[in-house]
Amino acid sequence: MKIKHPILKLVLSCLGLTSTCVIASPVFPNNNKVQTSNISSKTPGTILSIQEENTGLFTNASQRFLITYRSRGVQSEPIVTSGYLLLPKAKVPQGGWPVLVWAHGTTGVADTCAPSGDYAGGPVHVYQQIAAKALNAWLARGYAVIAPDYQGLGTPGGHPYMNAQSQLHTVVDAVRATHHLQPYKFSKNWYVMGHSQGGAASLKVAADGQKDAPEFNLRGAIALAPGGYQYEVLEYVASNPQITTDVAAFFPIVLLGAEAADPGLAPANLVSPDMGVILNSARNRCLSELQSDLKAAPKTVFKPNVDLTHLTNYLKKQSIENMTPSVPLLIVQGDKDQLVDYRGTYAYYQQVCKNQKPIAFHPVKNGDHRDSLRQSEFLIGSFINSVEQGKTINTCNSK
Repeated sequence: MKIKHPILKLVLSCLGLTSTCVIASPVFPNNNKVQTSNISSKTPGTILSIQEENTGLFTNASQRFLITYRSRGVQSEPIVTSGYLLLPKAKVPQGGWPVLVWAHGTTGVADTCAPSGDYAGGPVHVYQQIAAKALNAWLARGYAVIAPDYQGLGTPGGHPYMNAQSQLHTVVDAVRATHHLQPYKFSKNWYVMGHSQGGAASLKVAADGQKDAPEFNLRGAIALAPGGYQYEVLEYVASNPQITTDVAAFFPIVLLGAEAADPGLAPANLVSPDMGVILNSARNRCLSELQSDLKAAPKTVFKPNVDLTHLTNYLKKQSIENMTPSVPLLIVQGDKDQLVDYRGTYAYYQQVCKNQKPIAFHPVKNGDHRDSLRQSEFLIGSFINSVEQGKTINTCNSK
């Protein structure tokens, strides 16, 4: 069997499908149920495999490791999650390196879309080049960076795209995994930063991360163009009868992600024949590939008179409006973003202001969806300094 995806190959090597495993760990057979039973006794964050790779795009990293670790899924079930860990060049300070968890943006739901498996010319490489500049800024400040792929990207099972609980688990358990890496020493202080899909993950972590991992000290969260404000699917389709190709590429990812979390949703039974073709393609193609493939958007998204109640109820449960941060929060949003509506992000910001939580909002003038990520490297310094110095973080009266 030829396995192209490096992280999936690494996982399968530790499942007993290939001949080598990088570290001593239990060998799992090729059976997801047996695999789950074997890892259920391990604590969340336990590293299952580790492999050192070239630092590549991460020029401020001294080392880069591909890892798999034990995490928790949508229903808190034991799962294997992949990701990569970057160590800074700075000497270890007293108390250990502080940690940043990077929650990446939308790449797709196929295994080949896992950022840890990125390669030059690959389907997520352009995005990784932009993300690397932002992460290099954290490395330069002496932070260790761990970047989970989320549930089901590069590992067995489907990817429950935008499922709030799953994303919370894989991010928090990534912090735990960092502390399992010996002989290195890490601080219990950590931040989370995410873009788009990862922006929503950051907001969920800002709300519940400290409660989910009380053994660590979540200092703050940064959400860049966070998706997921009020999933009004029917309203969107009704007000935008002719969707763009970019939106058409996102729709099947949202639907397949919902199906991975709740198989009863069965999106193939909901969408029009034209969207069904894109839906099937999205099972094996990444977002960038779908966007390149699509020459024209489908004329219709859903079948006529289809009942979307189940889908709408599920998506609304994942909405960021349900998340109230418990730590200082920075939101960065481009005002010309065509994929995450500025108005939705600003409405969420106002909601947090009403709850009198520490929050700063930074609009990027004429900024598109990725400009919030590009600008982050210039904004993190003042935010971190304010948090660490105990300064008030609040722009509610100035926006």
